[in-house]
Amino acid sequence: MEKVLVSSWCDGETVPENYVFPPELRPGDNLLPKSDISIPIIDLDKLHGPDHTSIVTQIMDACQEFGVFQIINHGVSMKTLDETRRMFSEFFKLPVEEKSKFISWDPTSKVGLYTSNYNYHEEKFHFWRDVFTQKCYPLQECIPYWPHKPDGYREIVKEYSVKMIELGSRILEVMSEGLGLEPGYFGKELSQDAEVNLNHYPPCPEPSLTLGTCKHSDRSLVTILMQGHGNVPGLQYCKDGKWTTVDPSPDTLVVFLGHIMKIVSNGKLRSGDHKSVTNKTEARESIAFFLCPTRDCVIEPAKALITPESPPLFTSVTYREFLQAHDANRCFKAKPEDVVNTFIKA
Repeated sequence: MEKVLVSSWCDGETVPENYVFPPELRPGDNLLPKSDISIPIIDLDKLHGPDHTSIVTQIMDACQEFGVFQIINHGVSMKTLDETRRMFSEFFKLPVEEKSKFISWDPTSKVGLYTSNYNYHEEKFHFWRDVFTQKCYPLQECIPYWPHKPDGYREIVKEYSVKMIELGSRILEVMSEGLGLEPGYFGKELSQDAEVNLNHYPPCPEPSLTLGTCKHSDRSLVTILMQGHGNVPGLQYCKDGKWTTVDPSPDTLVVFLGHIMKIVSNGKLRSGDHKSVTNKTEARESIAFFLCPTRDCVIEPAKALITPESPPLFTSVTYREFLQAHDANRCFKAKPEDVVNTFIKA
């Protein structure tokens, strides 16, 4: 079973046929595109001073135009970021028999190690990545399922998870304010299902033929993404059909709005389309922290945003029903926006 992991069999020389994407999907020669798109970098520390209103406006402008923004001075120390990067990197260096204890394609598991996507066995094309996902809420109930190795793993990842939950709550409070919703609107059921995903992209002999992930928007309310150590580029953002590379910076985090935020904001905010590419000589990792609704939470436009001039654009749906539609519209079956469009009112 463990041989299914890309990191367990890739030899640095060959790309199997089922990892070679059709020409219209593969990155080709333009592997790390640059464009005139400039994703805003926002100093969160300024929220605490006289520039508060200006920073809220900057965040909301970025959410409306891009569905993504970058943050600095976010309150998570470089020590925590670096130790978390190191711990996840060391996890993937463990012997395959140790890692294989966690192999699972069940998205409801507390932890799961898999390759490409949860629907790997149904895919025509596979992504050049292995993924380790672990639930983080309620934290004390989830930690016993986490790995014991490498040494210190649980302690370091627990600290990181606590910081991400705190940071996510701060960001969501800003967005509540920016949308004119009451404080705490995005708390409780709308953001209580937290999980961290480590994406590991081994070196690939033909990066122009493969993908780490395809163009997509996340199934989350918001996603806080930390790019891995070594400053290896690979994350790309798409706006109006134009791609640009999001260069990694060790102290900068990337915040993507997910499909759920688009629905709750009644289309006032957009979800951020992105993908990842592979690298020929170096492994690359990214750590995504998802803040999602609970499975039975009802997802619908916030009532405070509904007026005669701005009627609800989306039907009410449980997050469980949303995930079913999300899985049915995975990459290659539909465009990213089709997941949300499923729930657009007629």
